[in-house]
Amino acid sequence: MSTGQIPYLLGYHEIAHLFRVARDAPLQWRKRTLLREPDTVISGSPYWLLPTVLALVKPGQREVDEHRLADYKAGIPGGYVAHVLEEPPPLIGLQEVSWIFDKTSSVIGQWRNRGTLPDPDLVLSGSPLWKVEKILADAEMRGRSVFPGAIARIRAGERAQPKSRQPRRPDTEQQGVLPAERIFTSEQSVAATTYVRSVLNAGHAVEIRPRPSDWAVPTPEDPPERDSLDDANQ
Repeated sequence: MSTGQIPYLLGYHEIAHLFRVARDAPLQWRKRTLLREPDTVISGSPYWLLPTVLALVKPGQREVDEHRLADYKAGIPGGYVAHVLEEPPPLIGLQEVSWIFDKTSSVIGQWRNRGTLPDPDLVLSGSPLWKVEKILADAEMRGRSVFPGAIARIRAGERAQPKSRQPRRPDTEQQGVLPAERIFTSEQSVAATTYVRSVLNAGHAVEIRPRPSDWAVPTPEDPPERDSLDDANQ
């Protein structure tokens, strides 16, 4: 793994800043596949190489602010343009630092708040990033124990990935089976209320159609017409 220069990387916030768009716009671009899958992931956060981001430019529609681009580059000393990552960048975030010391990410965050971690080499989309060797040198200076196995994994390119989300069940599964239609008289208000509440709790909508007071309630031998009252209508 290289310990030298850092390739120009951008997160959602940096991309939005360059294009002068809302912060959530790059996320929408990704959902619409305008923005491809990230070039690298560090501590669960996605990042893209500068050429990947510039490929989004569409004259007259999506254009980069050249002054902001220059400021961005100036903010990454020693940065360079990489079109492809042949190896992971030598950067780690809070989660990888927690691996090195076998601590939780919250503990590492406390160390940082107390000033007992070195300043990050880079901050992208609000997330601090360090070069691996900087963290190790600081640990040696402070006499902190590190875990060689975690360091080997990180140097081999392993990084914490985004947490997987539980797949959403289809709406039909969430709502359950559509209940059969029911007909109630004015004397059955309690039963009608209970029925309507159960239908709503199952995720369905309810439509109530009044009938004339002299309309007879069908008996089991005399089933209702098809256009009778539909209390449960999906």
